[in-house]
Amino acid sequence: MTKKKTLLIIPFVIIMSFVLSLITPALCYADDSSYEPRLTAPNSSIAYYSRKLNRYFQVGSGMPNCVAYAYGRIYEMNGEKPLITHGSAGDWYFINKSNGYYDYGSEPKLGAVACWSRHVAVVEKIDDDGITLSESHWGGRYFNTVTYQNLSSHYGQTFYGYIYTYNGGVTKKMESKLLNATNQNSDQYMTEKAKPIDVQNQFTLATMDVEASNNNEQSAKPMLLTDKLNTNR
Repeated sequence: MTKKKTLLIIPFVIIMSFVLSLITPALCYADDSSYEPRLTAPNSSIAYYSRKLNRYFQVGSGMPNCVAYAYGRIYEMNGEKPLITHGSAGDWYFINKSNGYYDYGSEPKLGAVACWSRHVAVVEKIDDDGITLSESHWGGRYFNTVTYQNLSSHYGQTFYGYIYTYNGGVTKKMESKLLNATNQNSDQYMTEKAKPIDVQNQFTLATMDVEASNNNEQSAKPMLLTDKLNTNR
């Protein structure tokens, strides 16, 4: 029985490993070939940076504003609405952490949102020169890029860490479909593997029925005259 369970688990692990390999881009360094950095100011006609799609613009807190820009940038690079929809710059890291929206950490990754006590910016490039950020400033510059080696010294603020918002081309909707498909396939596989056991049980029952039927036929067999004579003796 233990051997059979092991054989059933192995294909399930293989299927889950395949799905995780598809979702992994959202959890690790984004592939340079798929990530498109923004190094120039977005046009106000772009929906991600206007009242049409940007929540901060809709409530009157549009650019120049670091969170309004970060919200629009996440929307732009992922093609889906950001999960963080409110809060000031100093709140973002903890809103994300408490709600479990995105993974987070201290390692810079492409498309991640860098968070300080009063500012957020988006990681656009990582190379030997350092970490290049795109950003906007409340009541200040509409857009700019800057490269740092050490982000903890940015504007003298406390650096909290990175929110890994870039999905690597795998939207939440797509991720959900992949996981659902995997669960359905694994359930189907387990059902198919269980069928031989049912067939074996049915075969056993059928054999018992045949034996019982044969016994009934033998018991119902009419007694011959010679048998009666022998019985009377």
